[in-house]
Amino acid sequence: MDDSFLSMRQVSFGYPDAPVAVSQVDWLMPAGAFHCLLGRSGCGKSTLLKLAAGLLLPDAGVVLLEGEPVRGPGPVTGFVFQAPTLLEWLSVIDNVLLPVSLKRPPDPSDFAHARALLDELGLGSMQGRYPSQLSGGQQSRVAIARALLTRPRLLLMDEPFAALDALTREELQATLLAVCGQHGTSVLFVTHDIAEAVYLADHVAVMDGGRIIFEQAIVLPRPRSPGLRHSAQFNAVCARLRQIMAPGQAGRACR
Repeated sequence: MDDSFLSMRQVSFGYPDAPVAVSQVDWLMPAGAFHCLLGRSGCGKSTLLKLAAGLLLPDAGVVLLEGEPVRGPGPVTGFVFQAPTLLEWLSVIDNVLLPVSLKRPPDPSDFAHARALLDELGLGSMQGRYPSQLSGGQQSRVAIARALLTRPRLLLMDEPFAALDALTREELQATLLAVCGQHGTSVLFVTHDIAEAVYLADHVAVMDGGRIIFEQAIVLPRPRSPGLRHSAQFNAVCARLRQIMAPGQAGRACR
């Protein structure tokens, strides 16, 4: 795997009249990996994700994607927000096709690709429905299909399952791993949920106070199975990360 696929070098960013949100972050993400950024609310993880996407530009340092500086959103990157942000007046398939429709009329190959993605995500029979006719989990699946439509090499996800019930979250986690594995998509996934990060990731980075304070490879079997969540190995990794995230542990983790 290529360690220079996504890299951040001394990246810092602050909002006007607010404390620095991201401070001197050095970080590498290999191609084809599933990385999770884990941290409490307000730690800077969503800001770091937006810097990776080019939605924000760093005040200092540089973000590189495949060796090139990220200066704005690009076609090789897909983004899934916390809310599905579907357009209520468009059908499911038209919501999925939106990234293409904003540039040109979709052609038959675009429709075929959108239908294939909906099939993979378990929504093949729902392409004619509207967002108001879907559950929260189904809306999240549509948002993922839309982000994958342009065949991005990097998928950035900002706590997309946070508002869902536990069982739906677990189902979507399994679906996400299967779909991204099939397409070879690199994923950077932001979450505050320790078990979610451990289940999904090849590698977890913990943020606190705008810095990455701890990183750990997640050496657990793939493909991940639901029973893994109940294993001693899984729970040991969760316990270690919980300890790192506990109040007062940030300075100790950095040493």
